[in-house]
Amino acid sequence: MRAFVDTKLWVYRLDRREAAKSRRIGVWLKELARDHEIVVSTQVLIELRTVASTKLKPALSANDTGVALAALSAFEVVATDTNLVLDAHELAVAEQLSWFDALIVEAAIRSRCDVLYSEDLAHGRRFGDLTVCNPLAEAQGARS
Repeated sequence: MRAFVDTKLWVYRLDRREAAKSRRIGVWLKELARDHEIVVSTQVLIELRTVASTKLKPALSANDTGVALAALSAFEVVATDTNLVLDAHELAVAEQLSWFDALIVEAAIRSRCDVLYSEDLAHGRRFGDLTVCNPLAEAQGARS
């Protein structure tokens, strides 16, 4: 199974200010990697670098940021090219998505992912064969 992991989940893993959430996401990512092919996009790498060098600074050093980017680069990375941008525009209009959400969804669709893990889209929403899952919502539901 192929799984696209959105930026915010990677940020939670790196955010030392919320140690419990970071650990929980870390465990979840390890479990996910055992059973899934993980996919990210150039957008995820760019957004992660931006957050790491602003919101997570100084707790996260430039070296730590480089290590995180290299680790994510080891997964399949979908390049944000002209066709992806044009198709994401059409998707944003058709599905009433924000621009950056449409880019993420389009990258997940193009890479033939079964699931898109994100906190930014409605849990359970579908885009054709792609299903959005919020792992934090799943964890909360499991505790209820």
